[in-house]
Amino acid sequence: MAGTEELIEIPSEIGDGGEPLLPKKDKKPHEKGITFRDFDHVKDFEDLVRTIVTLCNGEEQERLREMEDWIVKNEGTWVLAEGFNNFLGSVFHKADWPSEGRIAMMRLLSYGAEQDDIVLILHMDRKDHIVMNYAQQFDRLPIGEQESLAMLFCNLFETASASEWLLYISEWDAPGGGLPISNIRVTTKVAVNALLGDTPALVDYGSALMANLATKEVFDDVCSELAMAILQFFQGKPPEEQVFRCMKALGKFCSIAKRDVPQLVKMIGPEPSKFSGMSPRVDELIKPIMAQLATVPMF
Repeated sequence: MAGTEELIEIPSEIGDGGEPLLPKKDKKPHEKGITFRDFDHVKDFEDLVRTIVTLCNGEEQERLREMEDWIVKNEGTWVLAEGFNNFLGSVFHKADWPSEGRIAMMRLLSYGAEQDDIVLILHMDRKDHIVMNYAQQFDRLPIGEQESLAMLFCNLFETASASEWLLYISEWDAPGGGLPISNIRVTTKVAVNALLGDTPALVDYGSALMANLATKEVFDDVCSELAMAILQFFQGKPPEEQVFRCMKALGKFCSIAKRDVPQLVKMIGPEPSKFSGMSPRVDELIKPIMAQLATVPMF
């Protein structure tokens, strides 16, 4: 499902909206990630309205009408008022609002991620970090919300600007204290927890997220964290498609963190050769990883 888009300029330090990005080695075309497009967006919008409309105040009901213009009438995100971000905050963070409403909202955002203008919604959230503060709770969310959130993160790799937003490194204080949060830290958490998740859908989204992140340049510590999750995943007997996605990602992470990740593979295992013979395309990915492992000392 991966492909390439038109040539775009990717800034080395600052992304859209003035946010710092992970450094890029070269300017290159955006490689569209693995995405999921099986939607009935009209039904999803009806589900959103049905589950939350009686909880909405007047302004929030106006946001629903704007969403109908955006999603159902396909008029673009420009129809959304600045107050849309506050509306997202109610959907994602009000404990007495139903989980079904959050799932419907994430499905609608996932549907809308096909268009470049999805980034306008993301940039509305630069100050309050409503989406990322919600996503930071990934491991504590109900399974249905986890699945919808992981799919959203996959679909944000549809376009260059939205995928870059996932990689922003600027930090803010975590709600309730704790270590500072950044977009890339939350994205990494979602990818790791989805890949090691409890349902086939979560694992499918997690393997896709690993493959999508491997199309980007990320820091060594991120590579190591993602690689450890892949190695844990490889302890089982995953299907060929997911092995292919994760093996491709592991090879990329080995090429970025040239010492740390190969050492993790040697120490934690299993060796990629465990999957030799699974398919010709997996075999092609295993060869360079095994060659690199042969050149790296244990310590």
